[in-house]
Amino acid sequence: MRVSTLLLLCCLGAFPLTVAAGADDRIQGIPVIERLDVDALEPGKIHRLYFESVEMGSGQRWYVPVMVAKGAKPGKRVLLVAGVHGDELTPVATVHEAFRKLDPTKLSGSVIGIVGINRPGIEYITRTWPTKKLGTTWVNPNRIFPGKEAGNSVERQAWLVMERLVKGNVDVAVDMHTGGNGSDFALFIFAYAGDPESLALADLFPVDQIKRDPGLEGTFEYALVKAGIPALTLELGGPRGYEPDMVKAGVEGIDNMLAHYGLSGQKVGRTAASVNAFRGNALVDVVADTGGFVEYLVQLNDAVTEGQKLAIQRNAFGDVVREYKATAAGRIAIRGTDAIRERGSDIAVILTDRPDCPPEGCPYYAGDER
Repeated sequence: MRVSTLLLLCCLGAFPLTVAAGADDRIQGIPVIERLDVDALEPGKIHRLYFESVEMGSGQRWYVPVMVAKGAKPGKRVLLVAGVHGDELTPVATVHEAFRKLDPTKLSGSVIGIVGINRPGIEYITRTWPTKKLGTTWVNPNRIFPGKEAGNSVERQAWLVMERLVKGNVDVAVDMHTGGNGSDFALFIFAYAGDPESLALADLFPVDQIKRDPGLEGTFEYALVKAGIPALTLELGGPRGYEPDMVKAGVEGIDNMLAHYGLSGQKVGRTAASVNAFRGNALVDVVADTGGFVEYLVQLNDAVTEGQKLAIQRNAFGDVVREYKATAAGRIAIRGTDAIRERGSDIAVILTDRPDCPPEGCPYYAGDER
């Protein structure tokens, strides 16, 4: 069935949502929207929606899955995001598991889940978004926010998400990621130091490491906090697969959020303080300065001292060509996983606490995994 009006009676009730003009009202039985209005949704239910987003080169549209657990009572509106990078899939499982546990009839407030903002990235299991400019240009979507209304496809996608999904619907948010291909990330949080509530939000998660961070322009997290929405970036291990322990920890933190903000009526459980999370204000890269085959001598979360040997690199004949050492004391936050590392790729990244960093923490750009 096609619609000629701009309203869809969501879930067969009298709660209108704006529908894309000229689009089918449902895909596989799921209502299609072009703008989210959480206040218009029926309370006490979980709503499944497809958000009609940016068009492809063919003129057809990408559709982003959106779930809304609308509580029976009013309260905070919490956003959970997975799939800004399409090869980072443990966050997808974390959103699914968090929603599986929700009972909207007992919820005060709303939980919104967005899975796969980077639609082509999800489909092809890649970090980036392909744009057709001088062939194919691969763009990191998490350097584009808040996007541009009249920008290219990925810039407009970021703008549509901010303007038509997030604004007016969200009070606090968690954007979930993992390490990229060839690397693994600790259970880790980038906590924006310019916003006290974002820092407090990080403390609700029982993570291994927390970086006090000045924010990185273009990231979804930074766009959220600049829009007045407390937010953090949560890192959940490595790419492409599901890591059950990371899913469990992520959901535990989300449960704490819902308890803290009064959505669930439950008590806050384990926190960053109770698991003695390591805190730092700077990330330091140890980078390969030649190509070769690498034997890693440390694991994620290992405490290291300055000068400690981290890895050995050999050439094709088995000769040792490099030994890589820690350039700062701290914890291993990111570690390479591929046995081959070419010049310029990270061997490891160390979270450390530097006295020369400003109060908001040192920026991190080289090899930035967010």
